[in-house]
Amino acid sequence: MWRAVGTSVAGTSHIKLNVPCQDHCAYQRITIGSARALLVAIADGAGSASLSDIGARAAVDHLLGVIPAELTDVLQLNEDLVKRWLASTRRHLDDVASDCGADLRELACTILIGVLGEFASFFAQIGDGAWIVQRGTEYFAATWPSDGEYVNETTFLTSPAWAESIKSRTVLGRMSAAAGFTDGLQRLALQFDSQSVHVPFFDPLFAVLRSADDETTLISPLIEFLSSDRIAERTDDDKTLVLACRADPLLLLDAD
Repeated sequence: MWRAVGTSVAGTSHIKLNVPCQDHCAYQRITIGSARALLVAIADGAGSASLSDIGARAAVDHLLGVIPAELTDVLQLNEDLVKRWLASTRRHLDDVASDCGADLRELACTILIGVLGEFASFFAQIGDGAWIVQRGTEYFAATWPSDGEYVNETTFLTSPAWAESIKSRTVLGRMSAAAGFTDGLQRLALQFDSQSVHVPFFDPLFAVLRSADDETTLISPLIEFLSSDRIAERTDDDKTLVLACRADPLLLLDAD
């Protein structure tokens, strides 16, 4: 069973310009067969797209509606199935754009999807941001941003070559924890020179989540953390972070 907390906050650059947060995230507990799992969707709207905040929210909401109906076994998840989910989401964004009297590209956003199971998990994305995993004391990146440390452009779900840009990975075995985040946190969460996870960023966050009796009480502290001067000194972009860890402490001791 998974314990989770996540939120999106506007970056200081958007706050100064009175621009809404263009990130969005959501997660829900689901059942796959007879096993419990956690489904997470994250979207980061393009700063150059006028309705990207609407696109990010519409994409996440659509994915959380479409994906559960097609899940029968985490081990059967693959890139072709992700492509089907995202094609459906892209059509939905096209409908939303038409309702807004806008072009599809004005709803541009990147996508991260995570399906966290008991003994296997699946991660996918288009664009930047990443998924990281903790197994016992080991950390590793399940996916990696499609661009470098300093991102000038990336591939969006609305891009012509979106299907060719999908990245996915199945992680077998029990995980202790996982996190998904948008590019606003990349330089804090990842070490680009070694292509590794910056463990000191995540260790205290997972420790707080594990010790909480009710993870919903952590939403406000997480917002405060992501909006803090300490974070703002490193990035002025919108930021999304979703953290998940096993609620069963016995599983946390399993480092296999």
